[in-house]
Amino acid sequence: MTEKTVTDAEQAAQNAPGRKPARGNTGWQKFMRIAFHVVAITEAITWTGLLYGMWMRYIVGVSEADDPVPLWGMLHGIAFIVFCGVVVVAGWTFRWRIREYLIALAAAVPPLTTIPLEIWYSRTGKLKPSRPAAAPAK
Repeated sequence: MTEKTVTDAEQAAQNAPGRKPARGNTGWQKFMRIAFHVVAITEAITWTGLLYGMWMRYIVGVSEADDPVPLWGMLHGIAFIVFCGVVVVAGWTFRWRIREYLIALAAAVPPLTTIPLEIWYSRTGKLKPSRPAAAPAK
């Protein structure tokens, strides 16, 4: 009798029914996990800066020369676009479902929700690198 060994990829598929292992090698998957983490935090920081700028403009009433909104607005716009791009690439890499894509993209709209999203996706394994399937034994 031959014993069937279960590869890590098969184990991952068993843990998440209907899921294929993540695309790319483990190094790429780890890079995408780190990129998602860094860009999610950066997007939240720039949101905070933009909220601060709007508070300074509309509540404090700073002069136009000291207005921080143009700076924080530009930084947040860049961070938002980069976050959306990273979501698309991470979703492709980790084989997210459409619902997971939409939740991640929607989280970029309300202030500071990319951090809870990143924590949630990390804890539920949506950003977990998977090992490539082992070659079949001869």
